[in-house]
Amino acid sequence: MMTCDEFKELAPAYALIALDEAERRACADHLATGAPHRGCVEAVEQATLVVARLGTDLSPSLPPPHVWQNIAAQVRAHGAGGALATVASAASLVEARRRGIYQICGWLLAAALLGLYLYAFPFDFKRPQTAPPGSAGEAETAMRGGSNTGTAQLTSAH
Repeated sequence: MMTCDEFKELAPAYALIALDEAERRACADHLATGAPHRGCVEAVEQATLVVARLGTDLSPSLPPPHVWQNIAAQVRAHGAGGALATVASAASLVEARRRGIYQICGWLLAAALLGLYLYAFPFDFKRPQTAPPGSAGEAETAMRGGSNTGTAQLTSAH
């Protein structure tokens, strides 16, 4: 059973006759119940007024002739193989949806792997990078008369 809050969310679509059959039936059943409503009737009335005003606010005009020609061309093109075209377009929609799901899964996997990598190897930007023992950086520091640990202590004090 639909609640009044759920009905009020669907009231504009109900007034526009834009709901599918199950939702429309649920809304009609909700209005038909004898239970007290919390603004349901008012919501439908207000939405119906807005829908009625939509038609009066637009000035009537005929579309340009090329629009009608395009419509006629589409009807002729789909009229010959309408059923086959519908099946083919439905299959392509399913395939496109499947590709989209695979892409989302790929991005989620990449994000998870990146998160695991960053969790396993945290970056510490405050600690200075020191050269491993026996590297060229250590020999260069020794020739200047300093040590890596002394340099690291001086930089951390600032």
